[in-house]
Amino acid sequence: MQNSGPSMLAGLVSASSDAMLVTDFRGRILLWNPAAEKLLGYSAEQVLGRTMDFIVPDAMRGEHTAGMSRLREGGAPRLIGKPVEVPALRSDGTTVPIEMCLSTWRDGEMYFGAVIREISARKENDALLHSLAHYDQLTMLPNRNRFVASLVELVSGDISAATVLIANFDRFADVNDRLGDVEADDLLREAALCLKRFVRRERLRDAPVGRIGSNEFAVCLSGSSDLAGAGERLKEELAAIKGSDGRQLTVSIGVANWPGHGTTAGKLLANADFAMRRAKIEGGDRWRLFQPHQREVVRAKRDLEQTLLAAWETGQFEVHYQPQVRLSDRAIIGAEALLRWRSPTQGLILPGLFMHAMQASELALLVGDFVVEDACRQAAAWRDIAGRPIRVAVNLFEKQFLRPDMPERVERALATAGLEPESLEVEIIETVITGSDEASIRRVKRLRDIGVGIAFDDYGTGYASLGLLKRYPITTLKIDRAFVQEVNRDRNDRTIVELVLTLGTRFGFNVIAEGVETQDQAEILNALGCPEAQGYLFGRPAPAEALSAALSAPEQKTTSRALVA
Repeated sequence: MQNSGPSMLAGLVSASSDAMLVTDFRGRILLWNPAAEKLLGYSAEQVLGRTMDFIVPDAMRGEHTAGMSRLREGGAPRLIGKPVEVPALRSDGTTVPIEMCLSTWRDGEMYFGAVIREISARKENDALLHSLAHYDQLTMLPNRNRFVASLVELVSGDISAATVLIANFDRFADVNDRLGDVEADDLLREAALCLKRFVRRERLRDAPVGRIGSNEFAVCLSGSSDLAGAGERLKEELAAIKGSDGRQLTVSIGVANWPGHGTTAGKLLANADFAMRRAKIEGGDRWRLFQPHQREVVRAKRDLEQTLLAAWETGQFEVHYQPQVRLSDRAIIGAEALLRWRSPTQGLILPGLFMHAMQASELALLVGDFVVEDACRQAAAWRDIAGRPIRVAVNLFEKQFLRPDMPERVERALATAGLEPESLEVEIIETVITGSDEASIRRVKRLRDIGVGIAFDDYGTGYASLGLLKRYPITTLKIDRAFVQEVNRDRNDRTIVELVLTLGTRFGFNVIAEGVETQDQAEILNALGCPEAQGYLFGRPAPAEALSAALSAPEQKTTSRALVA
């Protein structure tokens, strides 16, 4: 450390914990403190008298030299007093990120000073924050914000077409419960790899890909890619994912094309999301292309849901009952509870006009409980009128069936009404049964353990296997009206009815035929050995008072005219 100009600073510079250096007006180093030695690896003896060029990376050296020349020639300083982040060369040839603050002063001649701080930790922290802000930490795919930004950039560029695909795994919460969080996370990582493979196979290596939700992914294809059928190709790619239990994950995919389905990134993504939700509504494990008219359908459904909520709050729902009879003597042995909506402006609205919307809404839980409670109360009242048990059958909404406390709610309804469990029968449709998990089966078994009957509704119309009859604690099979209507004319329908009756006998199930409308149908069913039936022949669905009146009759049985509404 030498020269009279900076000698008064030598002690201060030497004691500083920050790396510091001082140069003369030609850029030759006059002071180089121990902290600079430690940071950059050069001793003072190695650098004194040299210019700073040796710590400046090659790519920046020309700019550095030009800047120093401009200052010596009296040019306006551009970086003096401003922290500058630059890489610096160490003696071993590696670089280190530094923040350098330059200053200049005159003491007879011009001097330059620099305070240098290593910012590796800050850079690492900045990189971490950038990663947290832009990338999903489980899959290391871009997150939703980053994907949207990439999509905005893409559709703002010079492209002629693009397709956005959103993939959402079906019932992933059940997968999580079944396999655990660790394996579920592994499956999501595998999905990320599948998306990357899909992009490579589409020959669009730079296509935006992202994890935009908990079990939701998105990809955008553009340019020369074959956009037709992209949804099916992505579905096939993801079909390879299986859990450790061997069960394949299914996925719902929504597809939207630019510019036809949206001229902005936001609209394009929203419409792909809408199409994905349509795929889920239709049962999942499929892809759907966005259709503009479907938004009107959804809007109408949303309006209907709001109207249904208002109807519930004002007590417009009521339960009607259709009698069930013993075919041998036409005695009333039970009734099926059926929901009806009595609008103050439109009168009685049949379920076909509103049930689809109710089943999908949370209102299904409230209304479902209402039906169960009303049915239990009426069955207890009819028991007292008839002097014998009268069974009541209740259709459960899927949301009720999946509710963890479903058995407890049914038990409370029975206890409140003072009804024996054997007088209640819950009906479950095939789609609910075939899609249920072990927890749902346990809930149904609990109902059966306390004495509640379990009816398999519309048996024979779908793809239910015989194995379900063994797996579930079923007590009743209901023959669908589609086979009953032609049982007296169509040999195939009659054969199906006979087969269901045989199953009932072999498995020990009760069997009841639905949709009986003529005496001829009733007589044939009775001759085939069908024990019970319901239908317009015995009575239309009507308020509970109608069945109460029929049960009060001396013969305590119905005829083809007894309960015609």
